[in-house]
Amino acid sequence: MNSWGQSFGSLGLSGFLQSRLNVRVVRWMPFRVSRAYLNLIGRLYYALNQQEREELRENLGVVMLRLQATDPMHRIVSRTFRGIFTHYCEKLFTAYADFEKVCRHIQERVQLQGTELLDQSLTRGRGLILVTGHFGGVEFLPSILALKGYPVTMVVRFKTERLRRALLRRAEMVGMTLLDAGDGQGILFTALQALKTNRVLITECDEFRAWRPAPNQWVEFLGCSCPMDRTLDLLHRRCRSPVLMGLTRRVDGTRYQLSFHGLTTQEQGLGGEILQQRALRVLEGYIRETPDQWYQWKNVRTILGSQIFGAEEVSFAPEGTGTLPATGSAFGTHKA
Repeated sequence: MNSWGQSFGSLGLSGFLQSRLNVRVVRWMPFRVSRAYLNLIGRLYYALNQQEREELRENLGVVMLRLQATDPMHRIVSRTFRGIFTHYCEKLFTAYADFEKVCRHIQERVQLQGTELLDQSLTRGRGLILVTGHFGGVEFLPSILALKGYPVTMVVRFKTERLRRALLRRAEMVGMTLLDAGDGQGILFTALQALKTNRVLITECDEFRAWRPAPNQWVEFLGCSCPMDRTLDLLHRRCRSPVLMGLTRRVDGTRYQLSFHGLTTQEQGLGGEILQQRALRVLEGYIRETPDQWYQWKNVRTILGSQIFGAEEVSFAPEGTGTLPATGSAFGTHKA
């Protein structure tokens, strides 16, 4: 069993759940059956990789203590693991299931709230920066916008060449443009061009490993101070594009609500904060309400360091230029 655990661990949860066998299961089986199957083998993965499981549980536990969660921790933990497995089902379903089936599923099950904010923003002709996070049915967010006729550009980092080919084909079918963050070239210029042609540019605020912090500047997140990433404010200053936050909450097992929040308007409680702080504040509100729908519990120490345990150490990527936070998989922003 130890050798099996080491083998699975070397793949990582993402590689393990995105194996060819699992792709075939999700491609041909109904969504509910696929979700139950991935939940089963995901639990097998963590049974064989107990250290990884305990690290995730520990991170979740200490942050929930800081946020004064009222639900019993064992329920939060159980729902969080189930949410992670559901996320991978949504990821594989979006990338590999029959295309017409995917489109029908998304259009029937994702309800949009606040689309007037998108429409008003695009009337200005400066494009729209749509910020999201590793939350809920994030894989469906760009697809539903493209299917509704919005011109979508998204920054992506592909896990495999097979996934890259599949997603490029599907993006073309719905008029979506994918910017490959892993091709070795800076994509900031291309992203700016997308905004200048009045497209919706999707990025994210919680891809911690891609943050480029400003020296000695800090924001608050999950009860801790963390370095301020300048990417979002840089994009906004360059093009003066409106900035919205879009998060896709899972309201039951197969239904979703995509809600939008203005970040460049003076909404109550936002004040004069920088855009990154505003985005993190909105995301934190969703996490407080449904922590099981956030997928960055494993990576939260990347940016908060040991602060979550009451210490002061914070680790993060060195400052750089020409990069943007990228998605890690299907039409969404999760990288795990």
